[in-house]
Amino acid sequence: MKSNLLSAVRILALITYAATAPAEDAWTDITAALLEQLKAPDVEPAFPGGCSGVVVNRTNGEVTIKVVGHGLWRSGDQGKIWKRVDQEAVSGRDETGWATSVDQNAPARIATFSLDGSAGWTPDGKKWYKFTDLGRNWDYGSVDWGAANPQTIIAAKHETSPPGEVYATADGGVTWKQLSVHLKESRGEISMVGALGETTFVCSTGEGIHRSTDFGNSWKLVSPANPQTRIPVLFNGAHYLGTATGLLVSRNQGATWKKQGGEVNVWQGPFFGSDDKNMLVVGKEHVHLTEDGGEHWKRVAAVKPKESGFLFTTNWFGCYAWDPVNQILYASSMGNPVFRLKLRL
Repeated sequence: MKSNLLSAVRILALITYAATAPAEDAWTDITAALLEQLKAPDVEPAFPGGCSGVVVNRTNGEVTIKVVGHGLWRSGDQGKIWKRVDQEAVSGRDETGWATSVDQNAPARIATFSLDGSAGWTPDGKKWYKFTDLGRNWDYGSVDWGAANPQTIIAAKHETSPPGEVYATADGGVTWKQLSVHLKESRGEISMVGALGETTFVCSTGEGIHRSTDFGNSWKLVSPANPQTRIPVLFNGAHYLGTATGLLVSRNQGATWKKQGGEVNVWQGPFFGSDDKNMLVVGKEHVHLTEDGGEHWKRVAAVKPKESGFLFTTNWFGCYAWDPVNQILYASSMGNPVFRLKLRL
């Protein structure tokens, strides 16, 4: 009798817990109304429709997205109200999760490397400039955000022959020079480019990190490491790259690279919070957060599952961004809406 009573108490406790425990957060579509608003009668939407590209201003939580064929839109209330912000300088779509990026030190500065449309950037958060078109344009690119008035940019061109053409500009995208290096053709292989100074670049194709200090005319191997992130991230004077086993950091414009912190898989990021100790990274399957510069990582989410369009895989089509003010993760991929996930920390 006593045993039956204890079992009943345990069952009741489990039922009560299940009824009162907070439900697991789900990915929420935040662009349905905007996409409906932008539909034009008898006009086919730009392929493949939906959104692609998302970045966040880490200081105030404002989220900026790319609507395929309709430029960049921003929301200050996590997706309720949207306003176009690119002065109609941008169209096309983001092929990859590195195509649109922000200066982590001054997040109003944004560059967006469009495919099948116009690409452009704002070096001050106010005036937008178009990049000169080079055919179908870009997969991703890197800006010398360390400069007060950045003009040096390096970018990877989409589907070239031979594959993997890389171009650089010293005048903010008005004129471009093709460099001698070529990136890998396969999306699953290592391919990284970075602008770390006025004439300083880094690149990787799975044979370590190479560096140029003469605007890409010559290259020198500076590290045997192979980054998975396709562009470096600059914050507080240090450049970061992510690998299959953790973060790499350089504090001398890429001349040397050192591992920082514990083991974690990184394809996108790091995205920074209040300081350089507070970071979020997105790996092959999971999202991790640190509050001690990477010494310890906490798994806070899984990557976004596939919806109706292209995959949300972090090694190419998936685009991710972190709002550290409201602890929200955003995700987009061509042919899909933008989704929001509230993180449980």
